[in-house]
Amino acid sequence: MDCASRLCGSDIVGWWYGYLPRGCELCMRGSKVVVFITGMCGLDCFYCPISMERRKMGTLYADEERIQRIEYILDEIFLVRAEGISITGGEPFQRYDLATEVIELVKSIMGSKFHVHLYTAGLGATRSAIKYMDRINLDEIRFHIVNDSIWKLVEYTVKNTSMDVGIEVPALPGEKEALWKIITTANSMGVKFVNINELEVSETNVSNILLRGFRPSQDGRAVHGSSETAIDVLKRALKENLAVAVHFCPAIYKDAVQHRERLRRKSITCKGYYDNISEDGLLIRGGEEFIPTIDLCSKIYYPRSWYYSSS
Repeated sequence: MDCASRLCGSDIVGWWYGYLPRGCELCMRGSKVVVFITGMCGLDCFYCPISMERRKMGTLYADEERIQRIEYILDEIFLVRAEGISITGGEPFQRYDLATEVIELVKSIMGSKFHVHLYTAGLGATRSAIKYMDRINLDEIRFHIVNDSIWKLVEYTVKNTSMDVGIEVPALPGEKEALWKIITTANSMGVKFVNINELEVSETNVSNILLRGFRPSQDGRAVHGSSETAIDVLKRALKENLAVAVHFCPAIYKDAVQHRERLRRKSITCKGYYDNISEDGLLIRGGEEFIPTIDLCSKIYYPRSWYYSSS
C-alpha cells in the first residue's frame, strides 16, 4: 500500500501517511505482546490513563495478565504466536535493569528478528543506557515529549544508534500549534515517525480531564476534539510534504482491533477439538466463554516448563 503521498487507514485503525512503524503493523495483526515492567514514572501527566493497580514499582504484566517472573512473558508470546513485544510502563528507564533483561531474554529465545520496541519519556535515560539498548538489538524506541530537554536524547539516538526512532504523544484538543511544533522538530532531526494518540479517558484521569475543561466523547473512550486536532495536523504535515511519517491512532482501536485480535490468536492456540471462538476472541468451551489466560491455556495445552525449568 502506497501511503507516501496520501492518507491510508480508516476511522477504526487510524490514519497515516508514509512509513507505518513496524510496532504498529504488528499491533494491527494482534501479534504484539505488551510488556508493562513498572508503574514507576516520576512524572505526573494529567492525562495518564494507567490504572491505580499498575502504579506500583514492582508491577509486571504481559498484556492484561499480572505475572511474577519475566520468563512468563515467553508463555504469552507463545500463546499469542507473537512477532514482537512492546516495553512500557510507567517509565522503563526507571527499571533499566529489568528492561534490558527483558530485551536480552526475548532476543535470545525468539531470535534477533523478533521485534522489540520501547516507550519512554526519557526520565532516567542516559546516552550510555540508550547506546547499550541499541547494542542488545532494541529495534525501535518511541519518545514521549514532556518537555524540550527530551529532544537532546532524541537527537543523540537518531545520530548514534541503528534503532528506528519515533515520537509518540497524545493530541490535546485545540493544541494544534504545539503538536505541529513537535512534528516539525522531529522532521528536522531525522526522526522516522510521529504517532499521535487520541486522548483516552479512564477512571484514573477523568477528573483531571474535566478539571481542565475537556469533556469525554459520546462513547466515553476519548476526549472530545482530540481526534479532530490530530487529523488536522496530520493533513497539514501531508500537505507540506514532510519527510517524517505521521500516524494517528484512535482510542477505539485498542478494543475494536488490538485487544480482540490478540485474544483471538490466543484462543486459536488454546482451542481444543470441541471448542469454538467468539466474535470477541474469547474461547468457548462447554457452552461457556473464557478469556484465554496463560494459566488456563498452560494447564490444558502445554506444560509451563516448555520454555524454561521451574524453580
